[in-house]
Amino acid sequence: MAAWGEEYFPPEDTSSENEMSVAQYAYLCGRKILLTGDTGRGGLNEIINCAPFAGLALPGIDRFQVPHHGGRHNVNTDLLDKLLGPRLQQQPSLKTFSAIISSAKEDGDHPRKSVVRAMIHRGAAVLTTEGHSIVTYGGDTDGHGWGAAIPLDYPHEQED
Repeated sequence: MAAWGEEYFPPEDTSSENEMSVAQYAYLCGRKILLTGDTGRGGLNEIINCAPFAGLALPGIDRFQVPHHGGRHNVNTDLLDKLLGPRLQQQPSLKTFSAIISSAKEDGDHPRKSVVRAMIHRGAAVLTTEGHSIVTYGGDTDGHGWGAAIPLDYPHEQED
């Protein structure tokens, strides 16, 4: 069992193909949305460095699409601290942003527990697709084929 706030990310970066992903930022309906695709640590550093020129003050993202299906070679503690804020001292009762992970139900490797933990350490409600069509806007979902997004529980263990 890993202690609250403990994070492990391997030193190896993601593939060069993933680093070619396009990241997008939008300010829509009063919310800051960051889509990262499969980008890795290099691309996230570019986002951090360019954010002031796009009018984006970090941290402060409202909707964060976690890179590469929640892969742990795409993020690290330092980058997440800069993008999403520092780790909280204890698990928050109220979530401050949404971290959305697009992952297949059949993919047992994603999302990684270490990434889910890292998002929750910063106050995120972590939402995954995993075979579901979800909506997070807070409006009526009846009759449209969408289901409410249910946040993941905090994983008390993480991968080595």
